[in-house]
Amino acid sequence: MTFRNHSRLVTAVLVAGFALLTAAVAHAANGITVVSPKAGSKVKTGSRPTFKVKVDGDGTVFVHVCKSKKKDADGVICSKELIRQAKRKGGTASLKAPIYNYPAYWLNSPGTYYWQAYRINCEGDDLDDCKQEGPVVKFKVG
Repeated sequence: MTFRNHSRLVTAVLVAGFALLTAAVAHAANGITVVSPKAGSKVKTGSRPTFKVKVDGDGTVFVHVCKSKKKDADGVICSKELIRQAKRKGGTASLKAPIYNYPAYWLNSPGTYYWQAYRINCEGDDLDDCKQEGPVVKFKVG
């Protein structure tokens, strides 16, 4: 391996490591880290996926599922397809998606969807923004 190739490899590894570290810090900033379904996952049509996050800190956790990744003024995606409170057990919050037997329901409609967990925590310096958002995660139903 030439010096030039070695240098490029080292640079690529450092850039990738920095990107992963930056993403981890950004997600941990609000105390929410995605466990499942992960970005790019595919859930089976008609199934009942469990949305799961690690939560660092207090607060009630909610899950939104939507066809769009667009966020509102609070930084939360829409709640058209699903909004439910997740159950907390220790540092983990989870929500098993409900299933309904009608074709228009999102779990019965193949396509690309987005989900986001956030927690309500009104302690600390910034009482204007009690919604502490996790990352928006893209997944497919099909």
